Amino acid sequence: MTDIKTTEAKLSSKAEIILLKIKHNRLLGNLRKIAKDIKKDHELALELWSTAEFLPRLLAVLILDKKRLSEEDLNAFTADMQTHDFNERNNLMDWLFANQLTKDKQKIALIESWANSPFALQRRTFWYYQGRLENRDYTRNLS
Repeated sequence: MTDIKTTEAKLSSKAEIILLKIKHNRLLGNLRKIAKDIKKDHELALELWSTAEFLPRLLAVLILDKKRLSEEDLNAFTADMQTHDFNERNNLMDWLFANQLTKDKQKIALIESWANSPFALQRRTFWYYQGRLENRDYTRNLS
């Protein structure tokens, strides 16, 4: 499992600068622009995640390296999401689903194993994924 730092950890200067950018410009579209400039930076993503703040965590989801995400990491992220209010935690999981989990066959297999997960967010993601599969198959049959 990747070592996920606690919120007490000292952040790098790069992380501090990004946090300032986010604080002054809270639009979600701007997070995508920042992520595009950063590209992939797994360590920075973990630092941003460790802040326990919503917007830095959304940005972290965008710059994580999906190849380095383990099942333990995803369980830890899911547990961390529980500290957010209902809308924020669903938003975080939706972004994780769309930007990381569906981009890798191993992560898709992991989603498929979440039907009976102890985490409600993971079960929700499983059923959302199943619904997308059903919808995709249905629309193909209409063609």
